[in-house]
Amino acid sequence: MHALQDFIGLMISTFIVALGLSQGLSWHLEDLGRGVRQPAFARGLGVCLIGVPLLSIIVVKVLPLGPTAQGVIALMAFCPGLPMALNVVSQQKGNLPLALALSITLSLVAIVLMPWSLKLLAQLFPLAIQPPPYQVLLSRVMLPFLIPFALGIGFQKLSPVWARRLRRPVKLYFNFALGVAVLALLAASFPLLKRLPFWALVAMVVVTLGSTALGHVAGRPRPEDRTALAISAVFGNPAFAFCLGGSTYPMKSLLGVMGLYLLIRTLALVPYLLWNPRHQASERGGGPTLPPGRRASANP
Repeated sequence: MHALQDFIGLMISTFIVALGLSQGLSWHLEDLGRGVRQPAFARGLGVCLIGVPLLSIIVVKVLPLGPTAQGVIALMAFCPGLPMALNVVSQQKGNLPLALALSITLSLVAIVLMPWSLKLLAQLFPLAIQPPPYQVLLSRVMLPFLIPFALGIGFQKLSPVWARRLRRPVKLYFNFALGVAVLALLAASFPLLKRLPFWALVAMVVVTLGSTALGHVAGRPRPEDRTALAISAVFGNPAFAFCLGGSTYPMKSLLGVMGLYLLIRTLALVPYLLWNPRHQASERGGGPTLPPGRRASANP
């Protein structure tokens, strides 16, 4: 069991480095500027930074949940950044420049606000959230993201061609390490997960569907904006949440439930992903997809 825990810790510590590097390598001012200038960008920030956290807090306070489930759902809501959302937005013919701008902006905002977010969560959920000391937060979460992010930006400026070639393997490693960590967490925490109350699963589904609805409504009137915001609202930044969960011993109990929540969140989004393309086609009258998604890379 100790070997499995060490392996999980290794995956968590490396995929946040890969996240920072991949987002730095994706730093295209043209794409970012095009996304930031769109009216839906500000609404997307509002949904991800205010709407989804507020929805999560209301749900976990209303439903009869234990402290672990409360802490996981709330913590995941306060970790935006959506690194995995871009490929889904591309497949759904959403607005990729908008999603890219939200991804990078939200990751940076989450890092900057993290000490204050954790203090707020600790006051709301003292039994589950115990923030690490600032030095631990800085060394295990903030700097492992920010330093590779800065290096990725520098490499992109010096050699755009090689940065484009490097971006894909870094992204693949991030997805691989995250997937392996989730599976290992589920295996290591299976006895705990078996005792998880039914209402915890209900709360996870409600927050997922509610976040999707918030983003979809905020993205009106353009179908591709609705798609980008709906997916962005659901796909937070599990890399930050996992690193926070592993930063102090009391919060390690959250890690297994985080893995389960990530799996349930993905499954709960499937009905929207099946419905959305047909809805888009009906709104456009079967016409061609608008061009913004074709001019930005789907790799963060």
